[in-house]
Amino acid sequence: MPQRIAKLQATIKELQAELASLETVDQQTRAVLEDAVDEIEAALHKEQHADLGESSLITKLRDSAEQFEASHPTLFGIVSRTIDALGQMGI
Repeated sequence: MPQRIAKLQATIKELQAELASLETVDQQTRAVLEDAVDEIEAALHKEQHADLGESSLITKLRDSAEQFEASHPTLFGIVSRTIDALGQMGI
């Protein structure tokens, strides 16, 4: 599990960097992604993975990813990897 957590943390850092570099993402999408990142980080620091429920976090990520799949393929790829990492952790 520690390797998966490290992979997820690396993906989150990549997502944060990509969000910081993009100027064309609408504010609502940016807010959803930033909230998701905050939620993931808080749970990882507390090691309470149960707080990251499929019904909330992954749904938010999938919904936001659909909005920018064509316009921001790099960001879409990072979000997809984040979703995959969460799934591998059983979240």
